[in-house]
Amino acid sequence: MKKVYIYNKYNRFWHWTQAALILFLVVTGLEVHGTMKLFGYQNAVTYHNNAAWSLIVLIIFTIFWDFTIGEWRQYIPTFDLMTEQIKYYITGIFNKAPHPTHKTKYTKFNPLQRMTYLGLKLMIIPVMILSGVLYFYFFNTIHSGTALDLQWIAIIHTFGAFVLVGFVLVHIYLTTTGHTVTSSVEAMITGWEEMSDEDAKYAIEEGLQVKINEMKKEIRSSNRDELLDVALRDVEAKFGYTHDSNLRQAVDHSGIGYFKINSQGRYTEVNEGWLNLYKCTALSDVINQPIALNRDESDRKVVEDIFTTVMQGKTVQSGEVKRTCKDGQVGYHTFTASPVLDENGVIIGMEGFIIDTTNQHQ
Repeated sequence: MKKVYIYNKYNRFWHWTQAALILFLVVTGLEVHGTMKLFGYQNAVTYHNNAAWSLIVLIIFTIFWDFTIGEWRQYIPTFDLMTEQIKYYITGIFNKAPHPTHKTKYTKFNPLQRMTYLGLKLMIIPVMILSGVLYFYFFNTIHSGTALDLQWIAIIHTFGAFVLVGFVLVHIYLTTTGHTVTSSVEAMITGWEEMSDEDAKYAIEEGLQVKINEMKKEIRSSNRDELLDVALRDVEAKFGYTHDSNLRQAVDHSGIGYFKINSQGRYTEVNEGWLNLYKCTALSDVINQPIALNRDESDRKVVEDIFTTVMQGKTVQSGEVKRTCKDGQVGYHTFTASPVLDENGVIIGMEGFIIDTTNQHQ
């Protein structure tokens, strides 16, 4: 088993905040209907209305966030593997069958989840908001002479509430179907999803492919297509692949490791190649560890100087450097490190690649 970073901080924030608000709305709504007594009727009405407005603000902000960073693509419906996913939930999950789809940072939802969440966002939530607002302003409509039928508004709002409760119950049940009963909940708390080795490898490879595509886009946007083409030809020539061959296969067999480090000098992301080069067995051995991981005093100073240089906005390309692996063995590699910028152009860390040269050195 391995852990892969899937849910970022805002994913976890809006998930737990939305869950808390919905559950609070259910409790106060039941008291407004007279089903239970907890806060007192008047307080329940006030709390219910305040929680509803809070949820509306959260939804608006989250929609804005989804479109700003591209998370809206997670909800694009697809019928690919839909039948397999349904069969998995009906029978496969009880027979310990392999999951038909892979979860990654960029494809968090399977086809059935995409359809469900899209329907929730486009149908159930809007109906709840509209009926709730009409119910809230019902007395104003009476005074304005355009009174609506309160009974039907209440029925629609209550029906939507039961649908939401059903969704929450099914959602809670499905969280127990991970690798362990609590692994899915832990993932939504920490951001790290526990996966099989195969799923983890797929997730890491997709993350690397996205990074490569982003680098290609950045190079092309700066009118440096020739530089990209030369780099790809160099890789193909070095590892004996033709232009039509699979570049991913070349990278997988090349000993190339990818790393990303935040502004505090701690690892936030590495690929399978990096783990292999440093003889690490799990991401937990590396993530959140300092940049000088497994370095002696002299090497630590070199690495820290490189980090300082990159954080000043410079790209560093090294000759051969020594590394000490987790098992104590010594290896050698070259590396390239460049600054990572946020949307405002502020340097928030560094990332780069290392290429193993141990055999050549020996």
